Amino acid sequence: MKKGAFALRVDHVQPNVNIQDRINEAYLHLENIFQDIRKEGKIKLEKIVLIKAKVAPVIADAAMNPDIYSLFDEPHADNEYTYRHNIGVGIIATYLGIKLGLSKENLSALTLAAMLHDVGKTRISDNIVEEPGKLNEAEYEDMKRHAIYGYELLKNIPGIPPSIALTALQHHEREDGQGYLKGRVERISIFMRKSSLIADVFHAMSSSSGHAVL
Repeated sequence: MKKGAFALRVDHVQPNVNIQDRINEAYLHLENIFQDIRKEGKIKLEKIVLIKAKVAPVIADAAMNPDIYSLFDEPHADNEYTYRHNIGVGIIATYLGIKLGLSKENLSALTLAAMLHDVGKTRISDNIVEEPGKLNEAEYEDMKRHAIYGYELLKNIPGIPPSIALTALQHHEREDGQGYLKGRVERISIFMRKSSLIADVFHAMSSSSGHAVL
């Protein structure tokens, strides 16, 4: 991979712009992109370029906010949750990466992986994805496939690190053997996997929607 290919802007904050408005705009960009992926059944490289241009800079700025928890306190409709969740996980994971001093290249890869960790849900029925309550056993088994679907969607995109697809595949694995997939494939760095897992759970628990962690 060419050095700096995934560099994000992490050293610039726009204090005079309402960050929540910018997050809402980023959410709309990601919603449109995910809807296109659902219709087309694949991720085109141009979608990755668009995410990096329109969404990633907002994630980087939001992660510099001293109180990121306040960014997730805005109520929203159930059918918006998946897209807002990916934005939220991107912000939290990027925040963790900044605090731990990741290089710009590694930080940008983590940000992209976090934003796309649930892209496999574009292959799951809307009725299941948008269900705010507990899923039945059959629905839960179907939902668990989103990790594999995400990996399949991401693994062959040219120019992105393998860790992006592997994060989508492994973000529900737990160190104690709980969760699903359970180490069936090559493992990514423990930091990237744990950062995505922590961000995933934290945002789900702090979201006003009350969705379960799936």
